[in-house]
Amino acid sequence: MKKELNSLNELGEEKCFELLVIELVVRYAIIVICICRSPDGKIGTFFNKLEMIIRKLIVKHKTLILFGDWNINFLQTSPHTRELNNLLLRYNLKHTVNVPTRITKTTATLLDVVTTKEKKSIKSLRVMDLGLSDHYVQIISISIPEFSNIRYRI
Repeated sequence: MKKELNSLNELGEEKCFELLVIELVVRYAIIVICICRSPDGKIGTFFNKLEMIIRKLIVKHKTLILFGDWNINFLQTSPHTRELNNLLLRYNLKHTVNVPTRITKTTATLLDVVTTKEKKSIKSLRVMDLGLSDHYVQIISISIPEFSNIRYRI
């Protein structure tokens, strides 16, 4: 599987679809993909490559978590948000962030996403301003069932 994931990284294209694909320890069956799209990037290329990756990995029976700055504002209805929502719906994926992730003096937008089919695998999600960027950070905790019954002794 590792070779296949490395080949997905080759789909990256500057500004349109910059990505990093990793699989968290194979036996946990979690694939995490960070995707960034510049606001100047070709939106059609972004949608095509996003669907290609989803289609390839959704059949792997693993928890798929997509995140990153997609520069599509989920707080507004537009042709791009409709197209993205339709794409996610086709694969039963849901974005989990529902508050602004980029706030300026004049705007509040939701450009940064955490998307998954298995919402139950995300134990918690927080959006925080670290003061390092005009984008807020998303912090997620992932549930790994294998470890839910472990008891620690001191």
